Amino acid sequence: MRVRAMTLALTGLALLAACAPTDPLADPHAGHHPATAKVIAPAGPFTTLEEVVRWTRGASGGQCADAKTGTTEEFSSYLGADRAKLYEPFVASWATCSVPPFAKVGLVLFKPDGARKLQEFWKAGLAAGTLTENPDFSFGDGFALTSEELGTDDLGLRHLWCKPVEGTSAVTEPAGVDGCVYAKTEGHH
Repeated sequence: MRVRAMTLALTGLALLAACAPTDPLADPHAGHHPATAKVIAPAGPFTTLEEVVRWTRGASGGQCADAKTGTTEEFSSYLGADRAKLYEPFVASWATCSVPPFAKVGLVLFKPDGARKLQEFWKAGLAAGTLTENPDFSFGDGFALTSEELGTDDLGLRHLWCKPVEGTSAVTEPAGVDGCVYAKTEGHH
């Protein structure tokens, strides 16, 4: 009886081990299961604007060679005053460069803890009704590009969603604040 019980217990453990989930990065079907797949941050965390420029240049195949650091006033002019007010408190520095087909793309370095504080601000704004949409930047680790189309489509950056996006298939991972996620929509790098 003991041998039979031991055999059954070992068989059960073997079956559990065989059915255990594998690492989603090693699983060839991981992209087909957005809830279990992991978004890979493109780089970072970056602590200098020069690192953001260097990464953008490399990720864009040598574009962004004309990077130029901008002032706070230029940031407001570039984004528009209302939009700049949303992001400016969290930005340490920024630059612009051209990455065709975009004549001018903004590269943003967040202040230490700025990305998390931006998430808190955005989540609170959505809850209060003062904001109605998710941020429109493309996010990396400690930085963002002001062009969501370029960043998420061509450079493999992520969307920041603090409000669910219904009907959009995406691979997500938790962001720094509960209720916010980094998302990479299917079909994008």
